[in-house]
Amino acid sequence: MLTTVTTTHRSRPAEALRAALSRFRAALPVAPPPSYVEPQDDPRVAWLRRLDRVQAALEQARADLVEQGWTQRAWFAVDTGGTVRPATVAESFDLVRPTSTVGGACLVGALLRRAEDPDRATTHADVWGAVDELYEALHERMGHHAMPPGRVDTHARRHDKLGVLTAWNDERTTRREDVLDLLDRAVSRTLVGACG
Repeated sequence: MLTTVTTTHRSRPAEALRAALSRFRAALPVAPPPSYVEPQDDPRVAWLRRLDRVQAALEQARADLVEQGWTQRAWFAVDTGGTVRPATVAESFDLVRPTSTVGGACLVGALLRRAEDPDRATTHADVWGAVDELYEALHERMGHHAMPPGRVDTHARRHDKLGVLTAWNDERTTRREDVLDLLDRAVSRTLVGACG
């Protein structure tokens, strides 16, 4: 009986302490739950940020073409013991990976490698934005009216634009300097769009 009295005597202070701690916790302010929704930017700020990313993708693709070389009638060229030849379709799918070595890339191939590189900030959306700007820059280069910079087109229309850029890249009269000039014009469009 003495043991029971002692256990009861000891459990009551523990209960009293737990009750006091519960009252103390209840009196503390409750932290608000974390917000899992990203804050929305001002539309103009988001548009400018998008133009900056497109500009960076264009500049990086230009640097890749200068460094690795330019090719026609294939996404990529491969160096086979001193001879550079167009890559086959099967080879091209492997060469899209940035870890592979290419002997050159066409305009579209350079953009594709940028989008597939996990170590770079360029996304597929940035590359599609670059396609939009390159297409409009091509129209300007030909003397036609172009849409304002930063315009986003439908997915189907973008695929058509990609086909036009590929065909232009592969024309016999197109030279490496023409491709670099087109990239410069597209970069200029993004700069003008950001200032306007």
